[in-house]
Amino acid sequence: MLMPQSGLFTGGGFFRRKRLFRIVFSFLLFFLTSGLWSQTSSNNTETDIEGILKRGELRVVITAVDQPPFYFVDKNGKLAGYDIDIATKIAEELGVKLVISRDAPAFNDLVTLVASGKADLAISKLSKTLSRAKTVKFSTPYMTFKQGLLFNRLQLAKVASEGEVNNFIRNYKGTIGVIANSSYANYAKTNFPQATLKEYKTWDDAVKALINGEVLSVYRDELEIKKVLASIPQSSLTLKPVYFKDLTDPIAIAVGKDNSQLLYWVNFFLESQKKMTADELLSTYSN
Repeated sequence: MLMPQSGLFTGGGFFRRKRLFRIVFSFLLFFLTSGLWSQTSSNNTETDIEGILKRGELRVVITAVDQPPFYFVDKNGKLAGYDIDIATKIAEELGVKLVISRDAPAFNDLVTLVASGKADLAISKLSKTLSRAKTVKFSTPYMTFKQGLLFNRLQLAKVASEGEVNNFIRNYKGTIGVIANSSYANYAKTNFPQATLKEYKTWDDAVKALINGEVLSVYRDELEIKKVLASIPQSSLTLKPVYFKDLTDPIAIAVGKDNSQLLYWVNFFLESQKKMTADELLSTYSN
């Protein structure tokens, strides 16, 4: 004769589970009828597409400091640049008003604003990094640059000859200027662990320190380095750029971590946009 196994169908186990089920069911019923469920769901979607359409505006954040050719105030006092064009097109496609905030003093502050739900998107020449991806989601990169070092030639000649530069960089122990709270501050710690970092409030401050010999090099993407070289007469005599093929800087749009629908839509939108090189950007946009 078959005997029932111990557990679910034994007398004591069955009644204990039945009682537990009733407790769980009663809790869920209370949770649903009290409106907590609907309130939570509403909060989770408030910054997603439905929330944006209901609000009638797309909230985009960029940094307080201009980053031409991505965004800058033009001669007419209006915001212009590649990122501004992208944000404008996204808002137009959604059929809502574009609201741009410049409250963030640094790039990492943009991530905080998006993660907290105070902004829908960060479209601000924002580097896609592992540390930032802990709190927000990123779109597919809409632009990818090579990373580079820009050296003060006079200072470099004191520590390495022209033929020794590559070996010197592999074991870099000099000073590197970076923007504080930027992706390059983190990149430098990872890629040049023996170097001494000096953080500056702005890129212009870092470049001034380079020219004055306060740092041996500054670290950023190829576009920013090319802009510096183009702005200084006879820069080839005083500055030396070095670009890395194996170190890149992917630029992407930050989206709230719970906004999967918005992320999907943004990626779909970016597929239709032409990707530009650093040289194309510089020739198309000027401030």
